[in-house]
Amino acid sequence: MAHATETMHPIKFPTTQVAVAGTVELNDDVYSSDLTFSAEYAPISRFSVYADGSFRFLSYSYEYSTKGYIHNYCNLHVNGFNETYVGVKALIWRGLGLDLNWRFPPGEGSQLNRFHRLKVEPFNVWSISSTFTLGTSIRYSTFLEAENFKPGDELGLRATLDWKFDHWEFTQMYLYQARITESENRNLKGKYKQMKDKYRGIKFDYEIMRHFDFFEVPFGIGINYQIHKGTQFGFETGHQIGLKLQVF
Repeated sequence: MAHATETMHPIKFPTTQVAVAGTVELNDDVYSSDLTFSAEYAPISRFSVYADGSFRFLSYSYEYSTKGYIHNYCNLHVNGFNETYVGVKALIWRGLGLDLNWRFPPGEGSQLNRFHRLKVEPFNVWSISSTFTLGTSIRYSTFLEAENFKPGDELGLRATLDWKFDHWEFTQMYLYQARITESENRNLKGKYKQMKDKYRGIKFDYEIMRHFDFFEVPFGIGINYQIHKGTQFGFETGHQIGLKLQVF
């Protein structure tokens, strides 16, 4: 089954930027290739609006077994648009801010997480020095009911460490997230509605980027690596690597 992809962004001050990235991913024996894009616009230094999107070009799985017999299985999955996000980010006081995010159900690029989701994420950004920034946040996510199925609410903790040195930037992102209430299948009655799908999962994301100026237009080229693990409706065990182009 093809999995959805959520881009991890560093916790930073509102800014204006556009980025596009090509990624390859391995999740539970499913190999995938995606094109992701994001844009953020800050009309003032304390407020920005942003959008994210992803398109899955290829999703392929292959299985081979020799336990008493020879078995080969190959499957090319349906592909198309993945998840899409829109949101706003605002600083309330100094480095303390609030991020509100709405996720639309994915298209044919994914068969998971096919629900509208609202995320509320208070965050704090500290400029420790001119070269080092630390960001932390707590995020709460709730889902809309669809076809009498209501996913459980989720709670997450995030942290970002960002170093800048001599035209280079190294960013580390960490996310711990858990489903804190069980999902409900409201087509059933009583105790049978509970799906017993509580989970907890983690993501680690590392990115190194080289900054350039092209005719006074600042941009960056970077490499990104991510590892994540968990269960359904959370993080699928896997690895992702991508090449990113960003214009500031």
